Amino acid sequence: MPVLAWEDDPASVSNPQPIQRPVPDLNKGPFSFTLQAPTVPLPPPDIYDVGTLNFRIWAASEAARRGADFWTGIFQGAGIGGKSWQPGAPLPIILDEGLDLNAFYDRQALNFFHGAEGDQTVFSGESPDVVCHELGHAVLDAARPELFDAQFPETAAFHESFGDMSAILSALQLPSIRDVLLATTNNQIDRASRVSRLAEQLGDAIRLQAPDAVDRDCLRNAANSFVYEDPQNLPSDAPASSISSEPHNFSRIFTGAFLNALAGMLLVRNTTPTADDLVRVSDDFATILIRGVLAAPVLPDYYSQVALQILNASQAVNNGAYTPILRGAFVKREILTVDAAVTTIPHQHSAMGMAAGATAASSVTVAAHAGERFGLRGKRVIIDVQHGYRPFAAAPAVRVGTATPPVHAEAATAFVEDLFRRGRVDAEAHQSPADRIVHPHVKTTHYLEADGNDLRVLRRRFDCNFGRPR
Repeated sequence: MPVLAWEDDPASVSNPQPIQRPVPDLNKGPFSFTLQAPTVPLPPPDIYDVGTLNFRIWAASEAARRGADFWTGIFQGAGIGGKSWQPGAPLPIILDEGLDLNAFYDRQALNFFHGAEGDQTVFSGESPDVVCHELGHAVLDAARPELFDAQFPETAAFHESFGDMSAILSALQLPSIRDVLLATTNNQIDRASRVSRLAEQLGDAIRLQAPDAVDRDCLRNAANSFVYEDPQNLPSDAPASSISSEPHNFSRIFTGAFLNALAGMLLVRNTTPTADDLVRVSDDFATILIRGVLAAPVLPDYYSQVALQILNASQAVNNGAYTPILRGAFVKREILTVDAAVTTIPHQHSAMGMAAGATAASSVTVAAHAGERFGLRGKRVIIDVQHGYRPFAAAPAVRVGTATPPVHAEAATAFVEDLFRRGRVDAEAHQSPADRIVHPHVKTTHYLEADGNDLRVLRRRFDCNFGRPR
């Protein structure tokens, strides 16, 4: 007996119709799940009506299993097939934690909610885009757990970009989606499409509350024209039409490069591509991506470092035929300079020289600041600072010349200052009432842990913060 599920976001097209899919096996390892829903026990697999809890249970299960199966194959190809969820398997999927236009990954579960869109109710766990985005956070955490607590703007933004890439790549596992994408874009898949547009339903709901907080037709669109800017020189928040240092906003630069690269790689494989070509190229890109992520050092200029390692890893796939396309995507987005993209020489610690499944080494130091800098009078705030080994002396491009790689402690401090500025740090227990700065409707992503007489900033979750002022 099959189940019904959505191909992608339920608002990606008018009058969407679910499709029949094989019953997902949530117990299949290494990326296994348990699903928690208001109904206990869970309903048996069957054809349930859209709009019912039973339909949502199996739609979310199918999306999670589809994405996890995809990444399982990619991990095996990258030599890390034995890895599982950072908190251990199975990973809970909490289908509906209550009223909130939100979803998050917190190293305990994939967490989903429900909220209002006019007179309709939106369930974040019903959208494959949202499920596979949050799944992407958990997948990246399994591959590179040190990124979870890395206090750099670009590592946080890359985590969000990886979630969006996960959503797109998981959608492309369906032949029906691949056929529609090729037909509607005339094989130029980096055009705006139902695949590039992410979480349309939640985007619609958010737009009713905050019209400039999301793209005009979705939450985020991978088909965009944003280029790299130093996040330390950007505002901490901005409308969706502009770039800011806020991680979801800034993530669109790397996601845009990904879609440009995927489109170019497809035409390298076949100038008149088929759906089979597209799934093969999706697998190739994901393999290159994971190998690049494993090798990239955790540094403030993480975008350029992971881009260079992606170029390096691409030399071992399809006889290096994709490397020029990937160079073009990263140069176009100003993530890399032309010089760095063309002349940087692989180092023995880079992706090509590392053993399969090995990760770039890093160490951690601390930056200590007077608490007054963050509104914590009489305290000292400790920020952990990652120091990855820098195999490439390269930096991202800027409008004129080349950006200077940011200093580790300065970049980490700027990131934490942004967190406090946006109300993302749970600091209330450590502040006097007279010193509190209140940010209504904002969910925290970080907290303060007592470390002797000091307070250490740590991450609690990757939170989508749907529909809330940032």
